Amino acid sequence: MAVPLRATYRLQFHAGFTFTDAAAELPYLATLGISHLYASPILMSRPGSTHGYDGIDPTRIDPDLGGADGFRALAEAARTEGMGIILDIVPNHLAVDAANPFWMAALEFGAAGPAGKMFDIDWEQGRVTLPSLGKTLAAAIADGEITLAADWTAGRLLARYFDNAWPLRPETVAAVLQIADARDEGALSGLSRRFLALDGALAAEAQAVSEARQGLADLDAEHRSLVEIALARMDIAGVLHRQHWRLAHWRTESDSLTYRRFFNITGLVGLRVEDPAVFDLIHALPLRLLREGLIDGLRIDHVDGLSDPTGYCARLRAATGPHAIILVEKILGAGEALRPWPITGTTGYERLNDIQGLFVDQDGYETLDRYLVDHRLLDADRAARLATAKAFMLRTSFVGEVDKLIGLARALGSAEAEGSEFGIGALREAVIALLVRFPVYRSYGTDTESDAVDAALWQETRRLVEAHEHPWVAEAAAYLIRRLSETTPGSAEEEFIRRFQQLSGPAMAKGLEDTEFYRSLALSSANEVGGDLAQPWRSVAEFHDIQAARAEARALDLIPLATHDTKRGPDTRARINTIAEDATGWIARFEAWHAQNKPFRAEIAGREAPDPIDEWLIYQTLLGAWPISEARLSEYLTKAMREAKRHSFWDHPNEDYETAVQNFASALLQDPRAAGFRTSIAQRVSEADSRARISAIGQVILQMTIPGTPDVYQGTEFWDFSLVDPDNRRPVDYAARAAALARDVLPRLAADRIGEAKLFVTHHLLALRAAHPALFAEGDYRPLEPGPGWLGFTRSSRTESLAVIVPVGPRAAAHAPALPAAPAGQTWHPVLTETATEGRLPFDPLFPFVVALAR
Repeated sequence: MAVPLRATYRLQFHAGFTFTDAAAELPYLATLGISHLYASPILMSRPGSTHGYDGIDPTRIDPDLGGADGFRALAEAARTEGMGIILDIVPNHLAVDAANPFWMAALEFGAAGPAGKMFDIDWEQGRVTLPSLGKTLAAAIADGEITLAADWTAGRLLARYFDNAWPLRPETVAAVLQIADARDEGALSGLSRRFLALDGALAAEAQAVSEARQGLADLDAEHRSLVEIALARMDIAGVLHRQHWRLAHWRTESDSLTYRRFFNITGLVGLRVEDPAVFDLIHALPLRLLREGLIDGLRIDHVDGLSDPTGYCARLRAATGPHAIILVEKILGAGEALRPWPITGTTGYERLNDIQGLFVDQDGYETLDRYLVDHRLLDADRAARLATAKAFMLRTSFVGEVDKLIGLARALGSAEAEGSEFGIGALREAVIALLVRFPVYRSYGTDTESDAVDAALWQETRRLVEAHEHPWVAEAAAYLIRRLSETTPGSAEEEFIRRFQQLSGPAMAKGLEDTEFYRSLALSSANEVGGDLAQPWRSVAEFHDIQAARAEARALDLIPLATHDTKRGPDTRARINTIAEDATGWIARFEAWHAQNKPFRAEIAGREAPDPIDEWLIYQTLLGAWPISEARLSEYLTKAMREAKRHSFWDHPNEDYETAVQNFASALLQDPRAAGFRTSIAQRVSEADSRARISAIGQVILQMTIPGTPDVYQGTEFWDFSLVDPDNRRPVDYAARAAALARDVLPRLAADRIGEAKLFVTHHLLALRAAHPALFAEGDYRPLEPGPGWLGFTRSSRTESLAVIVPVGPRAAAHAPALPAAPAGQTWHPVLTETATEGRLPFDPLFPFVVALAR
């Protein structure tokens, strides 16, 4: 019997936190009020993986986590506690790794082999490009760094390059055995013929492959020696030339790949899950767990990476049945609605930003942004900032993917006179312009079908291209859009749309989340996954409209305040949000600190290091995460600099600049001359906390009471001042949380060192959801008007009503909110504070929240 979905708790599994570890925390999570463990990927991943998104074998549960028996024990223990499990799965990609048997089979047998159609490989371009070398292929061979060897355990012959290994095709294995056999008068000839046969039609027969490999593995010491001697005699360059793959310098990865990647990560290869056979293989184990009642549902990672998300969701729903929970990781753009897929909903980035945006002061944000613009640190046009970042990523990290689209665009143009007028240069710029100006992550046209939403997106893209690009480029883009309005199956138009859709998402993600969010730093807390640079705030009226619609739709999707992918913990963001509430004061502090800390800055090529933008980020980071160790700050700043791609890059670090920034940050934390600064930042943190803690509790209250399903990220039921991963994946002290939960006391916010108040609120509101399921599953949403700076609403079902009021702006401190009258014949009963007296709700300005149930 499936457990009703009430609240999820995200757990990150790895070798340091296994199924056994999770089982030990189940009593605490059940007492907290969680209905479902929300598990990170548990299928076989790359050895040493800390997250599970680099899978190598989707048919097995990772033994490092506890294996199949361990997971079954966890699932059964969860059922005993009245809890279910939602499992995160990754249908978009697997890891490029020698431990991945499917990847190795694709390389070994090629397009005609058993795994040839499993991965999104463009076999028409020829051999699979493997950009793994630290130098050119010729240099690596000349320096003796590439060798040929036998893996006797696996029954394979390999090419090796340091820790990397790639399988030789059966034809080559047969040739090696023939050479070895010449010294042994025919003893290896039978095995040679068996491998030679695998290079043809028999390659798909698993039994024949297994028998040949076993024959190689079973060779005695004498024959193994003969094979190794033969390998040493082979012409390595000639051998490599005959494989289904080719080795290349790692810097060629952006423009010479012949397979689709996850974003721009060459170590993750795309899957063709649109193929029914691949779908069945990838989902066989999760669906079996679902049928056996060990899990209640699935979370789908990166659904936008799939060729046809619409068809995928329909196929998955048909496979799971109507009652399974299906959640998809999907980032919706501003004003974008989720397509009508047969799923439970999204993982909730939009909800996180709706709640976070309530606590971003619009006027303060604009003041901060304008200051940076006035000092020529940012472009005044926020849309132009994003366009620049997306174009940069497309021209550097996605060259191969763009070239593929240009080839398809040329095929379109060659079919008619109008298209032939546009040369390759114009088509290149048109394709890039369409990707840069596409307003959301992707469209969802499939084969010959599209819809009005897609059509509107393409027309908006055309309008933006015409407004911002060269007229000739705009004409070429308009021509492509016209050609794409009608497609036929298997046509260049259909292939262009499919490839475009699978690239527009990565272009947006890498341009916005992993580049511009590290550049446009007016208020770094606003730069969250799924956020909007143009409008990072939410008005009370806008929030009400969103929630009323969700209540009417009876939304069940997740409401997180933190995830494994968020860039800052919820309480880090809450502190940084206070900057916008006193923007002129922050600017004055920044300028004072900038002058005060001049001795710690370096000069590189006539410019200060760190530059003002990076220094601005450092101060905001210190405010948000204080106190912070030198190691944590250093790790974060390295990532921030390389993601920003202004001075340094992941593939080409600027060591001089990075060292200068790290020395500056270290001095702020350690140098005796910076003692005054440390006193000043600590004082600013103390000032921020009085407001930030109220904001943080208010966000938890909203998370627990608006329409949808609260999702708690591991450990964040206490104060969480983490930064981006891996900082937000540190071990969680569950014993401390369990002890605080047992005390069940609401401490004064000002004296709450660890976050017991946050835990108390979470626990009591989850208990409220458990005790009144109809109120949250079916209750409406009606706005209240408690006064400026306050947000209030009621949720009502047929017999019960809930009133919620929280402060969302600094003006709330000026007056108490107007409290609503109870429904006729009923009395308000506070949920988080003392009992009402004479029918009146109590209000404590030190804990300025109202959550009351009428009955």
